[in-house]
Amino acid sequence: MLQAVAPLPVQIYAGPLAQGAPTRALASFAAGLRFEDIPGPVVERAKELLLDYLSTVAAVAKEDPAQRLIRFASKMGGPAESRILGAGVSVAAPWAALVNGTMGHMMELDDTDRKTMAHAGDSLWASALAVGERQNASGAEILAAAIAGYEVSLRIGESVMPDHYRRGWHPSGTFMPFGAAVAAGRLLGLDAQAMGWALGNAGAQASGNFAHLGERAMTKDFNCGHAAKCGVIAALLAAEGFTGPTDVVENRRGFMALYGVNVHPERLTAGLGAHWRVMDVSQKAYSGCRYIHPSLDIVTALQKEVGFRPEDVKRVVCRLLSTGAGLVNDPVPWDGSKGLQGTRFSLHFNIAVALQMGREGLWSLLDERHPLQYRDRPEIRAMMARIEVIPDAELDKNFPDKWSTALTLELSDGRSFTREADYPTGEPENPMAREDLLRKFDILTEMAGWSRDKASGLPPEVARLDRASDLSGLLTFL
Repeated sequence: MLQAVAPLPVQIYAGPLAQGAPTRALASFAAGLRFEDIPGPVVERAKELLLDYLSTVAAVAKEDPAQRLIRFASKMGGPAESRILGAGVSVAAPWAALVNGTMGHMMELDDTDRKTMAHAGDSLWASALAVGERQNASGAEILAAAIAGYEVSLRIGESVMPDHYRRGWHPSGTFMPFGAAVAAGRLLGLDAQAMGWALGNAGAQASGNFAHLGERAMTKDFNCGHAAKCGVIAALLAAEGFTGPTDVVENRRGFMALYGVNVHPERLTAGLGAHWRVMDVSQKAYSGCRYIHPSLDIVTALQKEVGFRPEDVKRVVCRLLSTGAGLVNDPVPWDGSKGLQGTRFSLHFNIAVALQMGREGLWSLLDERHPLQYRDRPEIRAMMARIEVIPDAELDKNFPDKWSTALTLELSDGRSFTREADYPTGEPENPMAREDLLRKFDILTEMAGWSRDKASGLPPEVARLDRASDLSGLLTFL
């Protein structure tokens, strides 16, 4: 059974909030940021994250949950102004943002911000591309919009972490409407005042929880798309002069007060314009919840170091952050109707695949045909029975700065190996190798049915996006 994370008492924060007007400062920064003032490495990092996002969305466009959303959005009416990526369908911008943001999260391969536990790129790129196409924006404008969205939303998220997460809020739903509103607002040409209204309108729509966990329901992915849609609507309203509270984050009845317990208002503007938060965002090597990844890094490293065979494994004990253990401690991912999300959120399953099939097996899980097949193999289930997951409060002490895991592997010959990992592959402290990023891209575009010629054309198109007059070249691939 899943282990529940004990919720903190529900309360409204009554302590000191921010000095000055941080929401207005964030709005002013977002509206006034010039592309030429963004450092080159920041732009290049944004391009890497965009390419990762596009390949992931292309790979899931034909999955059942995506098809359900595409049918829904196609029935909603409105102008055909923004395309649903990989679907050959154009809809009104808010609906395109909803579907594209949701699809970004479906494979559990999306970017992750360690300090906020948010998958920011899903909502930001969905918003920027939908409104960018609607407005016929240039590539540089698209990139600047998304970068501004990362900067604002992740700072707002940090202000309520980690207690916001522990109470059951889903960060990718709750504060990503702010980032999506910033991205859309820039592309709509909002000034600082109107951008403040957009943030206020976004804050009124902040929502998203983890009630989906037990059933592995589709709502989890919907939270990211809902945030993108809400941000687009917030900005479109502001563009019409529809006002919102310009102090929505620090207001006594605003975001920090209602969504936080121990809040950190100093994080809202710390390093703004100097420390670029998009540089802290990580990429995933494996299709699964981020809390699973440190264990997989340890297992694959031990396979290389020790050279054991699957039949040599007697027992595996995995000590995990208590917060993470509550999400991934699932020894029965076949129970109920969990489907693919069951496999992507079971630490037992993913470790068993790594032990039985090595790194190649983990890579093959990117293809939706394999996880359910592997899940039902007798040797995988037998290996899962040898795996124990223990929530360890000691590892919580450095959370969320570190996502620590301690794993002990016991072999039948009596040898035992214990290793720890703080930063899973793909974090800035432990970046993915270039060849792994390219391989991931190749697997995902092959899953999407792309030819090698077509796939080889997308990375150069993204690389020159800052010089493109519009999105037409990029969108021909999608």
